[in-house]
Amino acid sequence: MDARIVGVHRVQAEESVYLIELLIPDETAFDWGEVTQEDPTQPRENWQVAYDEQPVPGRPGYYAFFLHYLDLSKPLFTPAGKMAIPAPTSLPAHLSGIRYESP
Repeated sequence: MDARIVGVHRVQAEESVYLIELLIPDETAFDWGEVTQEDPTQPRENWQVAYDEQPVPGRPGYYAFFLHYLDLSKPLFTPAGKMAIPAPTSLPAHLSGIRYESP
């Protein structure tokens, strides 16, 4: 499976939250429940997972999701394998309509 992180963007919220954009050319086999990040202080079932994943409007194959308490120094675990997290950048215009709502 092929996928890659396109961008990472900090979100204004009371807690630590990032909006992550992924390019997933073949999303039919992509299990969002497997998108997580290791937390050695917690059992795996307590690790943060992708939240509110959605297609990016007007960009086929691109998806955005939120992740709480992202550790920028650790890889993201995905169905496509571990992915290094790029440095956060400011939110691009094509993602400006995606709003965070606390779970």
